Amino acid sequence: MTYRIGTDIGGTCTDSAVMDEDGRVVIGKDLTTYPDFSEGIFNSLRTATEKMDLTLEELLQDTELFLHATSVGENALFEREGAETGLLTTKGFEETLHATRGGYGRWSGLPFEEVKDIVNSDKPDPLIPRERVAGISERTYREQIVEPLDEQEVVEAVDSLVDDGVEAMAGCFLWSFTAPEHEQRVKDILQERYPDLYVSMSNDISPTMGEYERTATTVLNAYLGPTTEQYLESLGTTLEDYGFDGLILLMFAHGGLVTRRDAIEKPVGLIESGPVGGLLGSRFVAGERDIENVISTDMGGTTFKVGIINDGRLEYADEPMVGRYHYQFPKRDINSIAVAGGSIISLEEGTNVPSVGPESAGSDPGPVCYGRGGEQPTVTDVDMIQGYFAPEYFLGGDKEMNPAKAHDVFEEQIADPLGKSPVEAAADIYELINSIVADLLREMTVEKGIDPRKFTLVSIGGAAGMHAASYARMLDIPEVLVPYTASVNSALGLLSTDVTHEHLDVRQVKPPFEADRINGIFADLESEARDKLTAEGFDPEEMTIERSISMRYQRQVHELVTPIETSGELDQSEVDETIDRFETLYEKRYGEGSAFKEGGIEMTEFRVRGVGPMSMPEFNEHELTDSSVDDAIVGEKEMYFKQAGGIIDGNVYDFTDLTPGDVIDEPGVILTPVTTIVVNPGDVARMDRYQNVYIDIEGDDQ
Repeated sequence: MTYRIGTDIGGTCTDSAVMDEDGRVVIGKDLTTYPDFSEGIFNSLRTATEKMDLTLEELLQDTELFLHATSVGENALFEREGAETGLLTTKGFEETLHATRGGYGRWSGLPFEEVKDIVNSDKPDPLIPRERVAGISERTYREQIVEPLDEQEVVEAVDSLVDDGVEAMAGCFLWSFTAPEHEQRVKDILQERYPDLYVSMSNDISPTMGEYERTATTVLNAYLGPTTEQYLESLGTTLEDYGFDGLILLMFAHGGLVTRRDAIEKPVGLIESGPVGGLLGSRFVAGERDIENVISTDMGGTTFKVGIINDGRLEYADEPMVGRYHYQFPKRDINSIAVAGGSIISLEEGTNVPSVGPESAGSDPGPVCYGRGGEQPTVTDVDMIQGYFAPEYFLGGDKEMNPAKAHDVFEEQIADPLGKSPVEAAADIYELINSIVADLLREMTVEKGIDPRKFTLVSIGGAAGMHAASYARMLDIPEVLVPYTASVNSALGLLSTDVTHEHLDVRQVKPPFEADRINGIFADLESEARDKLTAEGFDPEEMTIERSISMRYQRQVHELVTPIETSGELDQSEVDETIDRFETLYEKRYGEGSAFKEGGIEMTEFRVRGVGPMSMPEFNEHELTDSSVDDAIVGEKEMYFKQAGGIIDGNVYDFTDLTPGDVIDEPGVILTPVTTIVVNPGDVARMDRYQNVYIDIEGDDQ
C-alpha cells in the first residue's frame, strides 16, 4: 500500500490527511508547535496512524507524495523575523517602497473603525529601512533601453549592503516586466559575487504593472526567502530521517502544487496557501454532491476566512495583501478577519464596549479553557460557557479542558463589568461574533451582486461548526454543509488539487483585438507552461492549459480576470465572446448597466495556467440506514440558545456513533474527534452517505 499525505500548519492547529492508493482518506489533528513546526506536523500524523494500524515510520516509508501548506512566511513577517534585506532600484525612485500608494497606504488593510481614525492612522512600518535601498543608474521604457546599466554602481552598492549585514537582495527596476535585461544582468552579478546571497528579481517574481506593488512583492519575497529555505530544507531532512524518499510538493495560493525549489524561489506564493487549500477542499466536497455555488467559511484558531465558489469557478484576488502590505502574485480570492477560536474578548476602556480580537491566544497559551496558561477570555471560552463543549470528549477525549477556569476568568473580566451573568454576557458576545462574520459575508456576496440565498455554506475549521448555522441564518442561507474533514479541510484540499504553474505576459493591448496577435501571445506562454510540466514528468497528453485575459475600461485602474472558455487557437468570434464575457462579469461585479463598451476596453495581462493532473481522493461511501439517532446520544447538558429563550437541556451526540441517514431535529451538539457542530432550535441536521453533516436552516427541505 502506498500513500499520499497532505499537511497544513495553521495558527493554532496542524492538520493532516492521509490518502491510500484506493483514494480512501484518514485524518489527523494536533496543536501547532512553536517554534519547531515539524513537531506539530508529526504529532498530527501520529493521530492519523493510530486509526491505520501503522507507525509513523511505516507510513512515511510507504508515502510517495508529501503535500504541504505552511504559514511559516506569515509568521516570519508578523514577528519581524525575516532576513535582513536590501533593495536595488532605478536611481531616482528609491522612495517607492516607503511612499506605498500615497494616502491609500495610510489606511489600507486597517479595520473599518481604524480607517475612520485619520489622525492616528499611518502607513505600516517598511520591511526594510531607507538606508538599505540603493539607486542604480539605468533606465528602460517599455521594451526600449534608454540608459544602460552602470555595473560598477551595482557592485559598489551590493558590497556596501552586504557589509551592512544584508542576507537577501531584491531588485526592481522600472519597466523590467517588459525589458528585463538589466535585472537579469544584476542577478548574474550577484550570483557571481555572492553565491550564498538570496536573490529576488521582480521580472522573475512579479512581472506585472504597478511600480509599488511589484517592488513590495519582490522585497517581501526576498525577506521571506532565507527563512522559507531553511524551514523547507529542515523539513525535508526530518522526513528523510523517518524514511521518506518520495516527492515534496507545496501548495501555492494560486490553488496549485509546486516543487520545493519553486517554493524556495518564490515563497511569496506560500502566503495564505493553507486557507486556499481549505477553499479547494470545500469545492471538492461540495462537488461530490454536484454543488457549484459555495460560500466556504473557515474559522480556526486565529482568523476567519471566506471564499466564494460561483458556478464552480474560483476568482483571483484583486489586491492581495498580507499584514497591510500589498503584493502582486496570483492568489485565489480569500478574505479574512481576526475573529476565530483563539480571538481574545475584551472591553474598551471607559465605555465597556465589547470587542473580538484582533489579538489571539493562538495555541500557546491558547484559550483559558485549554488549561495551558491562558489568562484572557477567547471565543472558544464563550462557546464553552454557552454549553457547546463536552470537556470529556474534547478532541476525541485526548485533551483535557478546564471549564471552571474559563468561567471564572470570563466572569471577572467581561460579565461583572457588564453587570450581567456569565451566561447572559456570553450569549451577547456569541451574537456579536456571528454578526461580525455575517458582515464580512455580506461584503463578499451581496455587495458584489451575489445572492447568498442561492448558495450552500460550507463550514470548515475547528471552530466554525459552533457558529456556522447562526451566521448562515443572518444571511438567509438555506443550507450548511459540515464536511467529515471539516477541521482538516485544508489538508484535504492539498490531496484534491493538481500541480499548477502560472505564466504571465503583461502588456497593454487596445482595440482592434486581432485574434492572430492574441494567439501569438498565448502561444509563447503555453510553450513555457508545457515545458515546465514536461520537465516535471507529466505526459503532454494529460496536462491541461487554462487561459485568461485581464481587461478593464480605459482610464480605469482595476482589471477583471476574464477566462477563455475554449481551447486551441482563438478565432475572431471567440475573441469577441471573451470581450462580451468581460462585460458580463463587470456587471455582475459592479451592477447592471455599469458596463460601457463605448468607453473603450483594453487588455492588460495574459495568463496561462498549466495543470499537471494528480489523482483525486475517493471518500468511503456508506449505505443510508434507518437506525435510531438516539443510539448516538451520549448525554444531555445545559446549553444556551437564543431561539429557545435561554438555557435548555440539549442532547450531546457522538459523531462516531451516527450512521448515514440519521436525522437530528432537536437542538444539541454533535461531537466529532476534531470539531463540534451546533444544531440550533428549528434546524434539521442530516448525515449523508459520505459522513458529511448537512444542516437545513429552520428545517427547510432542501
